[in-house]
Amino acid sequence: MTAVTALSIDMSLPAQPALARAFDVPESTAQLTLSLFLVGFAAAQLVTGYLSDVLGRRRVMLGGLVMFTLAGLACASAPSIELLLVCRVLQGIGAAAAPVVARAMVRDTQPGAEAARLLSTMLAALAIAPMVAPVIGGALLGALGWRAIFAMLALCGVVLFAIAATTLVETLPPDKRSARRFVHSFHRFFTTPGTRLPVLVSCASFAGQFAYISDSPFVLIEGYGVSAAHYGFYFGATALALMVGSLGGGRMLRAGRSPRAMLALGASLLLAGGVLVVIGTRADLGVAGFLGPMLVYFLGIGLASPSATALAMEPVPEIAGAASAAIGSLQMIAGAISGYETTRLGGSSPRLFSVVVVVMGSLAFVLAMLAARRRPAPQASRAL
Repeated sequence: MTAVTALSIDMSLPAQPALARAFDVPESTAQLTLSLFLVGFAAAQLVTGYLSDVLGRRRVMLGGLVMFTLAGLACASAPSIELLLVCRVLQGIGAAAAPVVARAMVRDTQPGAEAARLLSTMLAALAIAPMVAPVIGGALLGALGWRAIFAMLALCGVVLFAIAATTLVETLPPDKRSARRFVHSFHRFFTTPGTRLPVLVSCASFAGQFAYISDSPFVLIEGYGVSAAHYGFYFGATALALMVGSLGGGRMLRAGRSPRAMLALGASLLLAGGVLVVIGTRADLGVAGFLGPMLVYFLGIGLASPSATALAMEPVPEIAGAASAAIGSLQMIAGAISGYETTRLGGSSPRLFSVVVVVMGSLAFVLAMLAARRRPAPQASRAL
């Protein structure tokens, strides 16, 4: 269920240059099919997270998957770029329920350290989608055109709905559902000590990640001359690094490493990847100088992101849905802005892209060091 977002974004990546040509629009306009998806996704998370705290997890998940499927069909038949963009916003709104509810289900059933381990496993599973989705998207683009990609996403929505309807059980019983006011839930999350720094780490790391997701088709295909058919394999390499980091982080958490230690280790790799991509692109080392450092950066995301999420949600178990929504929404907003601006200003230039990544990696490192040094709240206060 958490792969809905990755599928929706990554499957359409090889089609970005083709969309610009098909609708005769600039590259930055074609990229809006990614950023506006994230805008709808980010805004809807706030509502779906709150609703899952009030109505329960399962029904919110199912309703979101229905909307995701219908919007995918609308995208596949859109006659203009304007209508395609509107449908992508609607698709993002429908997609929001799946990852928000999935994270909340983990927090419903697991304590902090175990939640971090399970979130690492989920992120590792999520990394499978970026490995295969661009390859599938490239094959569909070459054989049937860009509309087939969105038709495939609709089919994925049907399959996920069937799985959710037949296998998922409700993890939030009626007696634990909260009817807190919408604004109060998010105010409670952001004013609780220990939540803000991990959220900011997640936002900074995801801004660098989505700058790569958005701009890599133009940098690799148009800047370095990689074919659209082979692009998915390059993109899949970074997804593999994300999976390795997630699985490795999960093993270290099971071995007794704390989420704060994992946050610091992952952020160190984010900084290292940012510095290396600046060096590699300015030294004109070709694709290796661009892709190698990004593997380091994505390895850092796999280590840091699950622990950042678990640390942010740990102090507020009673509003896990709202907390999950707030984290996801802010991540998507940061990613949408970063992705659009990186593509708009830099296009196929790897050098400008490298500036974005090193700034986000440095910011994540500083914030993670501050979060790692902060003492955890006493166990009694966490249960309030």
